[in-house]
This record gives sequence, C-alpha cells and structure tokens, in this order.
Amino acid sequence: MASSSPAMSNPTSTAAAQLYAGLDQLLTEHVDLTANVVQTAITKGPASASTKTALAALDQNTQGLGAAIGSVYGSAAQQQFLKLWRAHIGFFVNYTLGVAEHKTAMVKTAKKDLAGYISQFSAFISGATKLPAPAVAADLQGHVTTLETAINAIVAKSPGAGKDIEMAAMHMGGTAEVLAKGIASSKGISGNVTSGASALRAALTGLLIQHVAATGFVVQTAVAAGGNLKAPEVQGAIGALADNTNALGAAIGSVYGPAAQKGFLKLWNAHIGFFVNYTLGTATHNGAVVKTAKKDLAGYISQFSAFVAGATKLPASAVAADLQGHVSTLETVINDMVSGSKSEGSDLLMAESHMAGTGAVLAQGIVSSMPSKFTS
Repeated sequence: MASSSPAMSNPTSTAAAQLYAGLDQLLTEHVDLTANVVQTAITKGPASASTKTALAALDQNTQGLGAAIGSVYGSAAQQQFLKLWRAHIGFFVNYTLGVAEHKTAMVKTAKKDLAGYISQFSAFISGATKLPAPAVAADLQGHVTTLETAINAIVAKSPGAGKDIEMAAMHMGGTAEVLAKGIASSKGISGNVTSGASALRAALTGLLIQHVAATGFVVQTAVAAGGNLKAPEVQGAIGALADNTNALGAAIGSVYGPAAQKGFLKLWNAHIGFFVNYTLGTATHNGAVVKTAKKDLAGYISQFSAFVAGATKLPASAVAADLQGHVSTLETVINDMVSGSKSEGSDLLMAESHMAGTGAVLAQGIVSSMPSKFTS
C-alpha cells in the first residue's frame, strides 16, 4: 500500500492513486481467486492438489491485503485483519460445500457466519478509517451477496457464472474506492483518491485483471466441457470476456475517441482469438496450431505496442516488453488448465498481478498524453 510520501510528478503515481489501485488489484484478485478455488474444487475435487494450490494462491492474496493494512495501521491491525478475513474465506468455503452437497443446514450456518463477519469487519474498518459502520456493512453485504451468487452459478454450471463472477469482481472496485478514501482521510495520505488520473489507473487495473480472470474461466469451462465451445457455460464465459473487452474499449474511447476505441477493439479481440487457438492447439496436441497461435500473438504484440505508443507516446519497446509478459504468463495459465497442473492457482495469480503493472504504465502514458482530460 502506498505511503504518505510526497506526490510523484505524474498524478497516477500519487500515494492516494497507488493506494486506490493497490486495493482495487488485491480485492479484485480476491474475488477471482475465490472463484478459481470453487471452480477447481468442483471439477477436480475439494481435496485435490490443484484445489490446495488454488487455496494457497488465495491466501497469498490475503497476506497481500494484510500487509497493505499493516503498512498503514501497524502489525496489531494487520493480525486482526488477517483473522477476520481468513475467517470469512472459511465461511465461503463452507457455503460452497453446503451448496455443492445440498446440505441446507450447512448453507444456513455459513450465511449466519458471514452475517456475523459483516458486523465484526465493518466495526474493524469503521474504527480504523472513521467511515460510518452502516455504510461499510452495506458494502460488505454487497460483496457477500455477489460472491454467493457467483458460487451458486459455478456449482450449478450455469451459463451466467462468468458474468456473475464479473459482477462480484466489479463490486470490489467500489469497495476499493470507499476504503481508499477512508484510509487516505484518516492518515493524511497525499494526493486525491477520486481524481480522474487516480480513477483511470484503478479502473484499468481492475479491467485488466478481469481480462485474465475471464480468459481463464473460458479455458476452465471449455476444458470441463470436453472442448465444446458451444456448451452453455462456455458461451456464458465468452460473453463475460466480451463484456470486459467492451469496457476496456470504452475506457480507451472516452479519452481518445471512437476511432481509437474501434482500433483497440479490433486488436484486442484478435489477441483473444489467438489465445483461443493456442488453447485448442494445446488441448489437441496440435503443434502446428500452437506454433501459428504463438506467431499470431507475437504479431499482436508488435501491432498493439505500436498502437499504444502512438496514442500515449510511451516507448514502443517498453510496451512490447510488457505485452510479452502478459502473453507469457497467460500462456502458462492456459497450459496449466489444459494439463490439469496443480500450479494453476499460483500461475493465475502471477498473470493477474502482472496486469496491475500494465494498468499503471498505461494510465501514466494516457494521462501524460492527454493532461487536459485529467485535471484534479
């Protein structure tokens, strides 16, 4: 989490902007990694090595959130946060098991425990940030409700699962903003959490992380469906990924106009298609398809880095290097999902975390290129 050091020259890098984006990253990843635990447990079993690794990745995210709290409020607050946060994850696990095994009493107990968590955690947050406890509780209820909905959909293999995960992740963007404002106010952190530049960085962070998560869910559901891309749950996952793409396009268009938005969407949709081809080639052990997909992705890196550099004035070589990181980390996740590797959870976290850095770089370039659009 950002400290209260003096603001850097770019408004996307103030302490407040870093705080907001950092919380957005961690909270979005919390939802995505929880969904990954559920999907992995449903397809491979709750006691499988893959599920245990997915849980470990989720706890790594929890530790990141704890460290963020501790960097501002100290070790005692960090330990209290970790106790409450890990407890609520346990309640979600119990909820999932209850839903999957049709154990009504277990579901009822988990919901009661989650209600207790909302009360305790809202008191903890309110005490630290001076935010009104009822407002915090209402936001936490939104988190619990949207994640319960996503869990229900994943367990039921519903076509709406992808969009329900997306909704639960998007809710956390609002949570990050509320928390960042409370923390910045209570601790006098420099910068403006709600400035246009800060909001852009946080928005790009959340959307880019969701791109990785939504792509991963498409692959997971396709593998579970035996490679049938027409299966309802796979089609629903593809729809959620398309929603994410359109939101990213709208963000670009809001700054650079409809022509840039159209150019972005053409390139971005193409690279998703290349990842689909890579997945199919990997799943069918078709080396020629994999080779072509990798060649196409390399071409995308060249074209998209030129597009971004032209708009933002960022060095094309630096953009290309960052895009190569995205391609490489997501290819690793796809390989894991297709092969059933137990490393899937940790590699998914790495691919998502990479996108937070991408969001920071893009936001800085966009704001630097169009400063009049981002006055505080």
